[in-house]
Amino acid sequence: MEGNDNLKNTGRKYGLTFSRDRSYLIAKKRIYKARKFPVYECLINPSWEDGGLANILLSRKQPDNNILFGTYLVDTYCLGLKDTFCNIGFTSSEYEDELKANMYRDDDPIDCPVSLIHQIIYGAIEYAADLGFKPQKDFNLSKYVLEEQSEIEESTPVEFGKDGEPFYVSGPYDDVDSIIEQLEEKLGKGNFKFLIGEPI
Repeated sequence: MEGNDNLKNTGRKYGLTFSRDRSYLIAKKRIYKARKFPVYECLINPSWEDGGLANILLSRKQPDNNILFGTYLVDTYCLGLKDTFCNIGFTSSEYEDELKANMYRDDDPIDCPVSLIHQIIYGAIEYAADLGFKPQKDFNLSKYVLEEQSEIEESTPVEFGKDGEPFYVSGPYDDVDSIIEQLEEKLGKGNFKFLIGEPI
């Protein structure tokens, strides 16, 4: 699952990480206000519908012309929001040559309507919640790069699951046994499909 590896590694390098120093607190406060800034770019990998894994980048222009962004790795087949991170203060060249280049090494991104990426992210979170899965914890901060869920106007129907049922495809950082156990507890054996150890 290449998208999983790319975003995880990129997040370690470019994501805002917890610290007790003043610069972290300032960055966090700016992210809380992100919705006031205009959208700069909204991107997704073109294979997201066929592969069930959406690699999303939403960026906004700060008043100082630097870029604030949130990234979201979304499993539309089963687990919902698998990974996310955000940060502020990237110059255009840092954003283009470092962040985007690392996020989309294997699949050149395409422009995507903001309303659609909101449907993908929030819809997948709701679908996964019904199966007992929560979004990755950093969504507590990166959600502020998105609009409020109540502000979203549905534009294009998005299908969750595959062929009408959950389809779990294991990723390199998954606790496979606990995920299968959770699905069996929620749905019963034989009521979902899974693929272990293979890329989407």
